[in-house]
Amino acid sequence: MKFPAFLAFAASCLAQESHKWTDRAGHAFSAAIVACDGVRATLDIEGRGKTIVPLATLSAADVEFLRHWRVVTPEGALIDPTFLPPWPAQTAAQAVTVQMVEDDATTHSFTWESAHFRIASDLRLPSGIVRDLAAVFEGTREVILGAPLGLMIGSDRTKYAVQLFSDAAGYSAAGGPTGSGGFFNGRAMLILLPNLGIKPGTSGLTAEHAKNLFVLKHEVTHQFLRPWGWALPPWLDEGFAECVASWPYTQGRYSLQNLDAAMHDYLLKWRRGPDRRTLRLIAPPQLMSFSDRDWQAQVASQSAYDLYNSAALLTHYFLRHDGRGDGAGLAAYFDAVRRGTPPPEAEETHLLHGRTRADLKVEIQKLAKRLGLDATLE
Repeated sequence: MKFPAFLAFAASCLAQESHKWTDRAGHAFSAAIVACDGVRATLDIEGRGKTIVPLATLSAADVEFLRHWRVVTPEGALIDPTFLPPWPAQTAAQAVTVQMVEDDATTHSFTWESAHFRIASDLRLPSGIVRDLAAVFEGTREVILGAPLGLMIGSDRTKYAVQLFSDAAGYSAAGGPTGSGGFFNGRAMLILLPNLGIKPGTSGLTAEHAKNLFVLKHEVTHQFLRPWGWALPPWLDEGFAECVASWPYTQGRYSLQNLDAAMHDYLLKWRRGPDRRTLRLIAPPQLMSFSDRDWQAQVASQSAYDLYNSAALLTHYFLRHDGRGDGAGLAAYFDAVRRGTPPPEAEETHLLHGRTRADLKVEIQKLAKRLGLDATLE
């Protein structure tokens, strides 16, 4: 028997066979593994059925057993879309600390590290600003782990790379697209500091980044999702990042309550003038047909506001208003694509449910009205 085949066989046995578990209080029980991500396991407990068990409540030996299961079962489910845990009210990063590991003014190379990120810059930044940025990165990692969608395993093998640029020339040379202020190039998150409100001036460093943190929240979400190789269509790739950017955030902590109000405020933020109350939205049939090239062309021409608004609202609909309102359809979609299902097939099965893209236009119009938005769909 070939070794990979043996691992697959062993993984299947681990998933199907009952295992003796012990929680932190010393209580023992028997259960088979259904799914496991970075913070919770779905177990089929003898005599009780499926149960969501936070990893923090299990013994250290059992947590290690689940980590081993993830290694030998890469195709194993992260979440059971038919039995989702509730959304947490909030998530928070642990105490965020940063340490400077490189300080070379001659080469303009400055680097800091936090628990899961390595942040490089061509501009020396005060430690307080770096900590603010790191708190966004670490906090967003926690909220994506905490969202019950099966998006991340959580066992980060290396630190995520972030590159900060003080001018557009360096940003573009690293692959940052024209017209953008942040971009994930497949290896590192690129951020143009002036776009965040951080730039040197005659009277010192201007730091107005607090009002522009949504850029970091958006781009780091791409960084977490892209390494999986998921072939996400642009509307969902950008729409999910926009949803995360809209979620209320303060100093490493996300609130996952009142997300309708948060989305309302976030979409109005993109108005090109305070007197323009009507939002122009692109109807789902056109929006969902955009290719990556189409999307980047709109970004380069500085005409992508409507695309981002439309993608954000459509994704918010699937997350909080479709079906049971718990994102089960999206969880099933992500699970299917991760297992190799072509995205169009996953969309048809798990998002449309017998509807057409044109049918979604009515749903989005209803949602816009529910959120108190004056929107026109074109």
